[in-house]
Amino acid sequence: MKYLKVTLGLFGHEEEVISNPLSPGVIKGILYSKCYGEREAVLQQELVIHIGWIISNTPELFSGMLKIRVGWIVQAMKHELEIRAGDMPPQDIYQMSPSDVKQLLLDVLQPQQHGRSWINRRQIDGSLNRTPHGFYDRVWQILERTCNGIVVAGIHLPQQPTLSDMTMYEMNFSLLVEDTLKDIVLPEYRQIVVELLMVVSIVLERNPELEFLEKVDLDVLVKEAFHDFQKDRSQEGMKKQDDMEEFYKTPPMGRRGTSSYLTKAVMIQLLQGDVKPSKDDPCSVS
Repeated sequence: MKYLKVTLGLFGHEEEVISNPLSPGVIKGILYSKCYGEREAVLQQELVIHIGWIISNTPELFSGMLKIRVGWIVQAMKHELEIRAGDMPPQDIYQMSPSDVKQLLLDVLQPQQHGRSWINRRQIDGSLNRTPHGFYDRVWQILERTCNGIVVAGIHLPQQPTLSDMTMYEMNFSLLVEDTLKDIVLPEYRQIVVELLMVVSIVLERNPELEFLEKVDLDVLVKEAFHDFQKDRSQEGMKKQDDMEEFYKTPPMGRRGTSSYLTKAVMIQLLQGDVKPSKDDPCSVS
């Protein structure tokens, strides 16, 4: 199993991309310059060793992950410790033994188990930058129907020259998609964006006559879906909250699932754009 990129650095701060083999001394220098403290640098150094061992022995644990962002993996591990602690203070990851750190890493990399709240699942999967099977192919298919491209967190993924310079299945395209998502700050929000892209793809697949006229601003679509979610909750007498925590806690599927709100937001934007007449359209006049 081959990974082209590993990133080192503190979660929420600038990361250093490692795309070629480096000496231990160089890696140590990067860690100490990007981790803003010895504790984090030492922890990430341990994790690099553990990750190498896991890739050699159980590479399937990294399924759905294109980049190994070590700082984000630390964040996933911290989320896991918070989940385990419940209402108590979580264990300090920096005080754990190397063997306990390795076991925690293995636990976090396991596919999320049933019984977890959806916000916890999204926090972990978002921190791991894990994506569903076929995700990057679906983003390509969205671009084919989105002449002005996709925007998220201020980063624009244009339709052209992307589609003419790359192919659907090449690694460079998948990495470009990851680079488009890299400035999303909250792991759970990143996961909602991933869910949204899957929804957009499915909607386009089922409605071949529709395409986007304007840029697809994913942040705007999430905002509209959340607004609709809040409106439904307020009609049911629930207190309105400005933060998205309740949305993150909501499962994707079901009549009031996040996917239904995301789908509605997507359809509204699509229907404001171009509709291409199908040759099988009974209303068209040849």
